[in-house]
Amino acid sequence: MPSQPDIAYDLGIILPPKDRSLMPKSRKSAKPKAGWGTRIDIKQYSINEFFKRRGYELREKYYSAKRFKSEEQLADFLRENLKKQNDLLICFNYPLLYKQKGSWGHASLVEAVQKRYVALRDPSPKYKKALKVLLEDLIMAMYNHYKGGAWVISNK
Repeated sequence: MPSQPDIAYDLGIILPPKDRSLMPKSRKSAKPKAGWGTRIDIKQYSINEFFKRRGYELREKYYSAKRFKSEEQLADFLRENLKKQNDLLICFNYPLLYKQKGSWGHASLVEAVQKRYVALRDPSPKYKKALKVLLEDLIMAMYNHYKGGAWVISNK
């Protein structure tokens, strides 16, 4: 099983100089268009390429935020995939979702959908528990990132 730093490196992670000590294997580069972090939107660092390199019998499929015309449609999509035991990554504008200054993309795992809320799990040292966000805030943050959307990961 690869370590978190190895996975991050395979997914093209680039960190700002001040954070490189957290992930010494990160690539060194200017800030990418999508912001610091992994570059899963580039084919060579995509999730499917990672699975191929590692020999995992998994596949991911990306769904643009534009596909979801309403909060209900997004909630139904998330519930359906969780019921099928698929893993879900949601990409969104992080500061917009969490009401902070700035604009950059971020991806979090979807843990659950409950009424008007989505529980997001984030592999961050700051947040050990799932964070509940409003569906309306999440869909807005997805729309407001150039690669906002969802990746469904399944073994099919």
